[in-house]
Amino acid sequence: MAPFRTALSRTVELVPVQRTVHGDALFSAPRPSDETLIAEIARGDAFELFCHRFQTDQLLVLRGAIDLVVLQNRQLRRIPLREDEATWVCIPPGVPHGAINRGRIPALLVNAVLRHGPSDPRDYQPHPVPPRFRSQWRRLAVA
Repeated sequence: MAPFRTALSRTVELVPVQRTVHGDALFSAPRPSDETLIAEIARGDAFELFCHRFQTDQLLVLRGAIDLVVLQNRQLRRIPLREDEATWVCIPPGVPHGAINRGRIPALLVNAVLRHGPSDPRDYQPHPVPPRFRSQWRRLAVA
C-alpha cells in the first residue's frame, strides 16, 4: 500500500487507516481535506461513472461494503472496500469511477475532498458506463 502523495498523480492509491483505540471507541487519524462529504450508496450496480476535473476524492467506507470501480489504462479495475477493513482510497482528478453495492444494506462512505481548482457542477453528474465497458462492468458486478 503506497502512502498518500500530495502531488497530483493519475494513480488511485490505497492507504490503510491509522487508528487508535481508547476504551470502546475507535478513532481514525484525520485526512487533509477542503471539504468533507457523506455519501450513501444503495444496493445495485447503476452503470454510472463520475469524473472530477479539479478534486481528489478520498473515500472510506463507514458502514457496509462496496466495490469501487475505476477506469484506468482502458480497463475497469475493481477495488473492494469494507467497513471491517478500513482503507482510504484516493482517486485523483481525471479518473472515472463508480460503485457497485451488492450488500443487503446501503453503504455509508465519507469523502474527504481535496480541491485543486474551482468546483464544477458537471463533476457531480453521473455519466453512463461506455458501451464497450458494460460487459466488463457486469462481470465485476457478479464477481
